[in-house]
Amino acid sequence: MATGKITSRSVARFKGEPGKESCLWDTEVKGFGLRVQPSGRRSYIYKFRTPDGRRRNRKLGDEAALTAEAARRAVKVWVVNRAEGKPILNAKPVVQSITLRTLCDLYIEDYAKLHKKPKSIEEDSRYIERDIKPALGHKALSEIGSKDIVRLKSDFADTPVKANRVLALLSKIFNLAEEWEYREPNTNPVRHIRKFKETSRKRYLNPEELERLENAMADAEVNGWTSQPVIDAIRVLQMTGARLREVLNMEWTFVDLPNGQVHLPDSKTGEKTIFLSNKARRYLGDIERKSDNPYVFPGQRQGAQLINIQKPWRLIRERAQLNDVRIHDLRHTYASLAVAQNLSLPIVGKLLGHKSSKSTERYAHLYTDVMIAAAKKVGG
Repeated sequence: MATGKITSRSVARFKGEPGKESCLWDTEVKGFGLRVQPSGRRSYIYKFRTPDGRRRNRKLGDEAALTAEAARRAVKVWVVNRAEGKPILNAKPVVQSITLRTLCDLYIEDYAKLHKKPKSIEEDSRYIERDIKPALGHKALSEIGSKDIVRLKSDFADTPVKANRVLALLSKIFNLAEEWEYREPNTNPVRHIRKFKETSRKRYLNPEELERLENAMADAEVNGWTSQPVIDAIRVLQMTGARLREVLNMEWTFVDLPNGQVHLPDSKTGEKTIFLSNKARRYLGDIERKSDNPYVFPGQRQGAQLINIQKPWRLIRERAQLNDVRIHDLRHTYASLAVAQNLSLPIVGKLLGHKSSKSTERYAHLYTDVMIAAAKKVGG
């Protein structure tokens, strides 16, 4: 048990034990302490006994929002109240108002890093640093109301999808502010803000476009205006319907060619199996393996993977005259080809690795085209 007078200096020095809850107890005020949780969250607490002898803990506030001196003043008030028989269990924590900038930092450290995947943390951090902090970061949480959120939303009217992502992130951050007692309950300023309507983008390559794409990649392969691993990655994306990050993160130890499967220990939806067609199995089997690199699609640095193929993709699609086609549209095209083979939606969802059937339902309209084509054959 660590003890010592709680001051700004002693609080800064006290780190606690990694992975364990630990406390620094004050030597002057009995029961006054600094608690460090396994997550790294730090808060001032007061530990005492009720008149009937039961132990109780009461949080004064987070260390990021309350100085050691302010916490000491607050706990002394509680000590006096307890001595006078006044209840303190229902007293509100004494916290100073913090800015949204500070809350965003707490969100990343105390929530995102514990509960979200690295890619999601990267996206959240980008929205926070580029969009949220410049607009509202300087404001105290108590000052931020719905009108501020409406103004921020209006600033992104030209990018509705991005605006909706920022609103969703802000809503989560303000929910945590209430949970962490930085704002009063049910005061989330994003609650009643309507999101922009998003138009679902459906882009599938037809056989003629697929041929143009293959010709462009063949030209790149022969003339060397992009690397072989980039071409291999794009072709495997076409043949598997996998997500870009799933392919770029693919290691040879994940690949089971005899059984036609790639076992991913992690993906957007968790552990996942990619099922390979005979064509995909042959293609992966022909890719040259580098003894000093575990990745199927190696990058330029030794032992590293391909990081970003957007620039070569833009060159390839420009050569193929497919300037509106995104890499993710290859996944949509794979799904459309599966539907054309009369595979059911559940099977298509399994091939794509969808966690929810709702994600697969966006392809339901493709069955209309299949049925129309079948009806024409039947009817002559």
